[in-house]
Amino acid sequence: MKTIKTKSLFLAITIFVSLCFTGLSAQTSKMEFSIPKNDIPISVSKIPQLDSMEIAKSVSYFKINKGSFEGKGADVLKDHITSSKFFVLGENHYSTEISKLTESLVPLLEKSGYKAAAFEVGPLSAEKLKELSNIPDSTEVNLKAFNAKYLNPALEVPPIPMFWYISDAKFLNAFAETKMDIFGIDQEFKLSFLFLGDDLVKSKLSDPNYQDIKAVWETLRTTIEKAYENPEGKILTQILKSPDYKQFENMFDADDQHAQNVLQKLHETCFIYERSDWSHRDRVNYIRSNFLEKYKAIEKENQDARYFIKIGSRHAAKTNYSFGWYDIGSLTQELAEIEQVKSTNVTIPRGTYEGEDYKEDNSPTLISFHKKDSWTIIDLKRLRDDLNSKKFQIITHSDYQALNRMIQGFDLMLIPPADYKPKENW
Repeated sequence: MKTIKTKSLFLAITIFVSLCFTGLSAQTSKMEFSIPKNDIPISVSKIPQLDSMEIAKSVSYFKINKGSFEGKGADVLKDHITSSKFFVLGENHYSTEISKLTESLVPLLEKSGYKAAAFEVGPLSAEKLKELSNIPDSTEVNLKAFNAKYLNPALEVPPIPMFWYISDAKFLNAFAETKMDIFGIDQEFKLSFLFLGDDLVKSKLSDPNYQDIKAVWETLRTTIEKAYENPEGKILTQILKSPDYKQFENMFDADDQHAQNVLQKLHETCFIYERSDWSHRDRVNYIRSNFLEKYKAIEKENQDARYFIKIGSRHAAKTNYSFGWYDIGSLTQELAEIEQVKSTNVTIPRGTYEGEDYKEDNSPTLISFHKKDSWTIIDLKRLRDDLNSKKFQIITHSDYQALNRMIQGFDLMLIPPADYKPKENW
C-alpha cells in the first residue's frame, strides 16, 4: 500500500491541488525579515505594528462533541454561516477533522437555508456520488464497493478524489439526508473514464444496439485499463485519439443528450489535464463556469438559496491567491458584491498533522494560536477591517507576506485540533 504522501503527490500533480506548493509558502515565511526601525517611514511608524495581543482579540476556540459545537468560537462560526449566501470552506485535503467538521455543519447549513453543496469533483462524479448516497445510511457501504471496484492498481487510489475515506462517506451521507443539491464544479478525475464508460453503456440497456455498444466498449475498456497501468504522460490524449474510442463515440446519436454530455465532459477533462499543458488558468475558468451554470439554474427557482462550497484553500480566496488567478472564492465574492449579500471565505491550514508541526506553513504568526485539543477560529475579517481603519499596520511585520495573503484573502481561519490521515474506504 502506498503512503498518503505518495497519494498526495500524485493528486497534486494531476489536479493541481495546493499541497504541492506548501513547501514554497514555508520557504517564503523563513526568508522574510523585519524592516530596520531607522528605515521605517515616519507616517508608518506612528501606527502600531500588529502584535499577538491584538490578534488574540480575534481568536476563539470550539470543540465538536458528538456532532454538536461547544465554545465561544462556535458562535463566531455560526454567525458567519447564518448571515452568508455563500460559505466557501477552503481546506487542506486528506483530513479526518475537516470531514468531521463538514458532517457536523450539515444540520446548521440546512437550517440556515443552504440549498446546494458544491465539491471539488467533476459534475458527472457528483451525480455518481448522489446515486451512491441515495439510500440513507448505505452511503459508506456503497462508496466502499464503488471504490474497491474501480481502484487503480498502479496508483492504489479510487476514481473520485476527496471521497476516498470513511470520514468522507459520513459527511456525504449527512448531505444525502437533507434536501440539499450536490454538484461538482471541477473536471472529472483522470481515473474516471472506466466508471463513466460503464455507466454510459448501462444507460443504453433498452437500446436496440445495446449489444453492439457493449462489445465496442469492452474493447475500449481494455485499451483504457492498459493505459492506466502506467498513468503518466498524456494517456488521456492517447485514449481519446485511439481508433477504439472513435468507434465508441460513433455508437451514440448526435441527439442523444446524455451520451453527448458524457463524451463532452471526457474531452473537457482531457483538455484540462493535457491539451492545455496543465494550465491552472484553464482549470480555474472551468471551475468558475461550472459553478455559474449551476448557480443560474438554482437562482431561477429560488433566489433565496444559499451555497456551501468545499474546495482546496487556494481556490477559496477572495483574491488572486490561486497561483495568480481569480478562482471560485473570488467568484462568490464578486457575486456577493453585485447582489449585496455576503460571501464568507474560510481557509483551513494544518496545525498538527500525523504528529508533525506545520506552524511554518501559511502564516506562523496566526498558526501559533493553534491548540491540539480544540478547533481554533481566527476572525480575519475583523483583522482586515481594523487594518483598513489603520488601527495597526503589518508593513513592517516579519510575517508580512503570509499575513497579508491571509487577511486580504479570507474572512475566517480555522485550524483543526491534532489531525491525522483518514481511514481508507475500499
